[in-house]
Amino acid sequence: MAAPPCHRATDVALRVAVPRDAAGDLRAGVRSKLDGRDGVDVTDVDVVDLRPRLNDLAVEVDASVRLAPDAEVADLTDVVGVSEARPRKRAATDGDR
Repeated sequence: MAAPPCHRATDVALRVAVPRDAAGDLRAGVRSKLDGRDGVDVTDVDVVDLRPRLNDLAVEVDASVRLAPDAEVADLTDVVGVSEARPRKRAATDGDR
């Protein structure tokens, strides 16, 4: 689903607990967690670290999201399983140069 044009693009670093029995791969597990939050549209997920735990997998990710005007990066920690969310500097793309 495409995000409305009023949503702003933001890069974030997240720590997410993904259940071991989640459907799909780690990226899909992270997306399913974040897609449950109103005002968030996930555009890209890059897994940068993985720590297996007893009942889940602690996953460090760099993600590109689009946030509704009334949503903040810190609001992502309201999602069950997201224990850390912080802004990350956007990488320059060919279109930015």
